[in-house]
This record gives sequence, structure tokens and C-alpha cells, in this order.
Amino acid sequence: MRTSTYGDHPKLLGPDTGLARVFAFFEAEGHSDPAGAWQALTGTWNWAAPLPTAVPSTDVPGPVARPVPGGCALSGQWRLPSYDSYDGTGPWLALPLAPVRDGGPDLFVVASKVLPGDVGAGSVFRLEDMYVPAGFVTHSAGEPLRSGDTPFFWTAVTALALGAARRMTDALAAPSTAAAAAELAAVLHDERLSLAATVHAAPSARQGLPPSVEERLAAHVGQAGIAVHHVVGAAYEHALASGGSADRHPLVNLIEACSPILQQVRYATELLLPHDKTSPRKAEHGDDCRISG
Repeated sequence: MRTSTYGDHPKLLGPDTGLARVFAFFEAEGHSDPAGAWQALTGTWNWAAPLPTAVPSTDVPGPVARPVPGGCALSGQWRLPSYDSYDGTGPWLALPLAPVRDGGPDLFVVASKVLPGDVGAGSVFRLEDMYVPAGFVTHSAGEPLRSGDTPFFWTAVTALALGAARRMTDALAAPSTAAAAAELAAVLHDERLSLAATVHAAPSARQGLPPSVEERLAAHVGQAGIAVHHVVGAAYEHALASGGSADRHPLVNLIEACSPILQQVRYATELLLPHDKTSPRKAEHGDDCRISG
């Protein structure tokens, strides 16, 4: 089994691990330390590796990314892949910085529709302050995931999201909001049971899943993502309705810390497709419309 470490974080499981164990591990990690677990996952595994990757242009200073709320603003010039199999129409594109920083987040995934309409394979294009959500950022220094590893990443991200949302219901469980917290926790419990049943006895991603299992997993990942966003939104509304100040409520900081996971889980099966599929449903929703430019 492939494991790795990220700082003092516990050892991470990988695509060689059975999916039931992956789910249980990352759900617990998402509950105990969602921000740290996300950093560990993306620092260990380069999830964007299967996507087409542009090359920073050498004709101008290298691309830069500056932090903004919820993600970063990416600027620079890149050249699209020139290999024959890339026609410039893929839905997602990975944009690296140059030079690569040691272990830092340096690989940014954007929707191809943000590019100029006339670009094709090998074309050079430029972006100015393109917003990239934190959940669409990873580390090129991480071990590259393969196209067939998608069930591992789907399972890990969804488990993190469910665990993080469960922690939010814990934060909501004050006397005035206890009933609401219990109701939302029950929603998450049902989703955990459903996904756990889907991956029960499933092999590791690298052993290969039967197509029917992979299809069910993709459907449950999408369903769980919707449930998580519902729980987070409802928890925030109940926190505000309880009469406290949003600026001081612990739930606000927790939601901000979990934002990369929440961004990623909504698009997980669109960013990384089942290995036998060629075209996903177009991303027409999201945490911020700036995802699409």
C-alpha cells in the first residue's frame, strides 16, 4: 500500500487502498482537521495530473498567482499542449507556475471555456487575474494520480466533505440550535451510510472497479456533494438566526477553512471523469460563477 506523510499529519492512504478503508479514513480526517487533511491530500497526490497541462510561455515573465478570498488570482501566459490528441476543446486545463516552487501549490485548474475562442493545440494565450478557487489548486510535487485512480480521489474528497460537514453540525449544537443540528447530522448520517454501502468490499482504484460500481460511486459522489452544500448552507442560516454575530460565530471560520473541499466536491466527477468516459456534464453551477470566467 502506498502511503505518504505531510508534515505532522497522519499517513495518507492512496489508490492502492480498498475504497471502504479510504472512505472511513478520510471521513474521520475531515471531521478532525478538514483544512489540514485537504493540504495533506493535495500535497501527497497531484490530482490534476490526468488533465491536459499547458506550458508556461518563455517569451514573458513567468505566471504568478496572488491570494484572494476563497482562492487565488492567476495571471500569465501559457502554451496549450501540442500533441495530436489534444484539440483545445477539453473541458478542463491545468496551468502550472514557473519556476516550480518547492512543494507549494503551483498547479491551477481552469475551465477551458475561459480561453479565447480561437485557440487550439499549441496556441499561446494569456490570462489576467483569473479567479481560481482554492479547491482547484494542487501541488505538482505530489505523486501524480493516474486516469484510473479517479475512484480513489472521488471517495477521498467526498469523505472529507462529509466529515467536515459533520464537524459543522457539531459547532451548531448549541441549546438554541440543537434540534437543527441533529436534523442536519441525520442527513449526513444517511449519506455516509449510502456511500459506505457503495464502496463496501470494493477493491482499490488500481485494482479496478467494475463499471457498474464505478457508475454508482460517481452518482453517490454527486448526491453527497449536494447534501453537504445543503447542510453547510442550512447550518450557516441557523447560526445567524440564533442571534449571534456571524463575525464571531465559530461556524464561519470553519466554513472558510473547509472551502477548498466544498469547492472540489461539487465538481469532483466532472474534473476527473470515469476512465471510460470522454465528456462530462458541463459545469454550469458552482460556489462562485467566476470559476467559468
